[in-house]
Amino acid sequence: MTVIDNDLDVAAAAVPPTMAERITLILDQFDGAGTRLTAEDLVQLTRIPRSTTHRILEQLTQLNWLRHNRFGYRLGWRAIALGRSTERDELRAVAAPHLHQLHLHTRLIAHLAVLDGRDIVWLDKVGGRCADTIATRVGGRSRADLTTEGKAMLAFLPPEHVDVLYGDVLVPEALAHLHGQLGQIRTLSGRTWETDARGVSSAAAAVRSGDEGDQVQVSCVSLRGRVPTDQLRRVLPLLAGVTRMISERLE
Repeated sequence: MTVIDNDLDVAAAAVPPTMAERITLILDQFDGAGTRLTAEDLVQLTRIPRSTTHRILEQLTQLNWLRHNRFGYRLGWRAIALGRSTERDELRAVAAPHLHQLHLHTRLIAHLAVLDGRDIVWLDKVGGRCADTIATRVGGRSRADLTTEGKAMLAFLPPEHVDVLYGDVLVPEALAHLHGQLGQIRTLSGRTWETDARGVSSAAAAVRSGDEGDQVQVSCVSLRGRVPTDQLRRVLPLLAGVTRMISERLE
């Protein structure tokens, strides 16, 4: 009996005392985006009390640090995004000369964006003095399903992933409409074009790089301007060529 008590004392002493340390200990059990663990796995690995573990897991899932389904827990998009700053720097460096060439060739505003959860992040914008006429900002964020660039990138995701991202912000009819748009974009290999209510036309082509699964980085090159939509449709082959060169360079 004394031995059992001593073992319990040792196990209790090994559990970090603060909530921040316990959260860190749980996240440390995930070696990468492909690691999947159940709540019971995490209780055994961390020795944190079961009720506390479940409470922490619920909060981390709500905040998108973790993802959860019937098979267990995996790293969420917030955790994955923290490790991607270097990848984004490389992507921006590879894409920069192509963006300048696109602008010089078309006189339109060239953009580079990356998918980040349900948003896109604008990584670069090339257009000289004309760039200010388009309301986008390097480092800024826009909800992906509301932009041409975002929809081009969302088309590369499995439909069930799109449901997870937007199921709580779109009514069923709007979500079904989004899936219809993404289905059309998939038939065009991630290329799309449209004109918004302010008269700004945009054409976009998405590119996927990295390993399969959650490690994939989805990015997009686009052109924007106050020009007829048909004019932008004609530059889609040019955008497709640029995204192909970027993808090959990143690989």
